[in-house]
Amino acid sequence: YDLNPVPTDIKPRVLTTAIDLDDSTASMELAMNVAGYFELDPDEARIIGTEVARAVSRWREEASRCGLSRAEIDRMASAFEHKDLRAAMSRGPE
Repeated sequence: YDLNPVPTDIKPRVLTTAIDLDDSTASMELAMNVAGYFELDPDEARIIGTEVARAVSRWREEASRCGLSRAEIDRMASAFEHKDLRAAMSRGPE
């Protein structure tokens, strides 16, 4: 599946393809709540969330390495830097 980051002033953090019948919010809480639908136990879901968060947390360095300007990088910040990234990073492996 192709994921396209979009700044929140252009599009709110809502999933285009919902993972729950009642909620389409793009959030770690929702991802953890529906992990069982994807045959993941809570520990597996937490580990995957942390791994993805660690990869995403380096987005500024990767964008710079790819030649994006500081202004272009700052423009995309809200697509990557939010409470769900911080929450996933704080979970870490136990």
